[in-house]
Amino acid sequence: MPKKIMQSYEMIPDRFKKRYFTFYEELYHPERSVLDIKTKELISIASSLAVGCKGCLHGHIVKAVKHGATREEIGEAIAIAVGINAAAIVDQTDIVNKEFNLVRELWGEPEEDGELHNGAK
Repeated sequence: MPKKIMQSYEMIPDRFKKRYFTFYEELYHPERSVLDIKTKELISIASSLAVGCKGCLHGHIVKAVKHGATREEIGEAIAIAVGINAAAIVDQTDIVNKEFNLVRELWGEPEEDGELHNGAK
C-alpha cells in the first residue's frame, strides 16, 4: 500500500517540516510534559477555534475524546474560546475608541468631568 501523502504540508520544504514535527512531538512527550494529554487537547480545541483551523479542530476533538474528554468538557473548551473571542472583539473596540476618541467625537457624550467633547455643557 502506498504511503499516504499529507497534502497540507506539501508546499513546505522538508527541513521546516522536520522542525515542526520535532516541536510537535516534544509538546506531546509523555515523560517531559506537565499537562496530561486530555488537557492539552482541550486547550488545542479552544486554540484551533481561535485561529480558525478547521482541520486542527477536527483532529483535536477526535484526540480529546480518545483521551477521555467528555462532550461536556469539549463543550466547555468551546465556550471558553467563544468567551475569549468575544473579549477580543470588545478589546479591539475599546482600543480603537480610545485611540480615536470615537464615542465623544461621534456622539458628543460627556467626559468624566461632565464637559461634552464639543465644548457644550
